[in-house]
Amino acid sequence: MSWTHLVRFDHKGSPTFAQLVEPKENGELDDQIKVNIATGNPVRRDIKLTDEIVTVDKKDLLPPVADVPIVYQTGLNYKAHVEEATEVGYKNLPPPRPYLFWRPAGCLAGPYATIDVHPVQQDSLDYEGELIILVGYEPFKDVTVEEAKKQIIGYTVGNDLSPRPGPKLGAMNYIWSKGFDKFTPIGPVLVSADVLGVPPQIELYTRVDGKVVQQDNTKNMTFNVAELVASMATGTTVQPGTVAFTGTCGGGQWFTDQGKTHGVPDGSVCEVEFEKIGKIANKVHFL
Repeated sequence: MSWTHLVRFDHKGSPTFAQLVEPKENGELDDQIKVNIATGNPVRRDIKLTDEIVTVDKKDLLPPVADVPIVYQTGLNYKAHVEEATEVGYKNLPPPRPYLFWRPAGCLAGPYATIDVHPVQQDSLDYEGELIILVGYEPFKDVTVEEAKKQIIGYTVGNDLSPRPGPKLGAMNYIWSKGFDKFTPIGPVLVSADVLGVPPQIELYTRVDGKVVQQDNTKNMTFNVAELVASMATGTTVQPGTVAFTGTCGGGQWFTDQGKTHGVPDGSVCEVEFEKIGKIANKVHFL
């Protein structure tokens, strides 16, 4: 393999991929990391490592994906999340097939970015720790689950920040209200599917100001990553480099207190961690 653990950052004035020189089994990153500069893009299968080794401040890392055409979202893909949603009045659950929707690629933010929260999103801001997949070496449509496996390039970590219903927002709008610019952090590392397997079985933790608020394992997904990708391609051409969120587990704040919360407060730090991939940490800033 030419790569296993890719990061991306501005190098000599251009966003550039690089391979971690010494990736850690648990996904942890030191504040300063050594990387091997690479050319190409994993989507094109043309990543080539150079002889240039540099040291990077991890806080300078960008989302570990490039030229993303669109971002897919998956709703209600863990039993615990289905159960908590049912308790607050959501109907017609669980889903007979994946609940999919879209958001623009401009929503993606870096793994350590401060997330600016527009006033319309501030009523009941919630966290959703999710496994992220990068898919599509070429356009594909109407594929089997086995064929879908071959289109999964790698995995990273994401927080699907979600404005719940409130006076300013009204009913939750699953596309517009989640798709604001630089609202959805992902990263810090893209780990090859050859390393973690398809589907992976890894632990998820979400923390707010250090407190664990979500914990689960990807083996508990209702629809695994290959099944999600096959469903994404049903009647629809999936373009190379598509990013897909795979759904969150139980423990969302708005569900935990039956919608009475004012959500994640201004200034809080939300962390999402997946074992063997790494952790993102983002401060929320109310505009």
